[in-house]
Amino acid sequence: MKGTRALAALGLALATGCTLPPLDDGRPAPRPGAFSVCHGHGCEERTPVSLSPAEWARVAALFRPPPADAAAERRAVACAIGLLERLVGPRTGTVADLGGTFPGLGRPGQMDCVDEAFNTETYLRMLADAGLLRFHAPDGYAIRGYLVMGWPHATAVMRERGTGERWAVDSWFEDNGRPAHVVPLGRWMLGWRPSPADPSPACLPR
Repeated sequence: MKGTRALAALGLALATGCTLPPLDDGRPAPRPGAFSVCHGHGCEERTPVSLSPAEWARVAALFRPPPADAAAERRAVACAIGLLERLVGPRTGTVADLGGTFPGLGRPGQMDCVDEAFNTETYLRMLADAGLLRFHAPDGYAIRGYLVMGWPHATAVMRERGTGERWAVDSWFEDNGRPAHVVPLGRWMLGWRPSPADPSPACLPR
């Protein structure tokens, strides 16, 4: 049944252009003690999650001391997304999520770009609301207008405060718990994919 739902979600994504839940869908503002995680392909399932103060302190520690510039903050954001995935994975059944969608198609807990973009956008809002982002602000979603691996692709986005430049924060390419990739949105829109010459940042254990 899960495999059938996953295939149906893939077909829906192809037909609708990788539709994402609206940002103003009535959900309360996410906070470490109460937020929802999307999974099941196309955000078909949402699981309520709560982090303990000690768990959130591990996330906040990635921003201590405060990053000196925007580039350092982007590296901290990438590491924070990976850590948050590791924290929530066992509670949502997504701990074994594989990078991409097709490598794990039909596996329990596998996520697609819609799930990943929704969750990353949630995490960015939590980081911003906690005052951990000094150089960037969450800026919704972006969707590439052509096919990637056979279907459209989506990402969460943040905007650099000083320059207005928008950055894709994309966790879809990596297995659960790996740092996200943060790349200029214009480059991402042209079909960017990670390569050995462009890896995600190395993060200290937290």
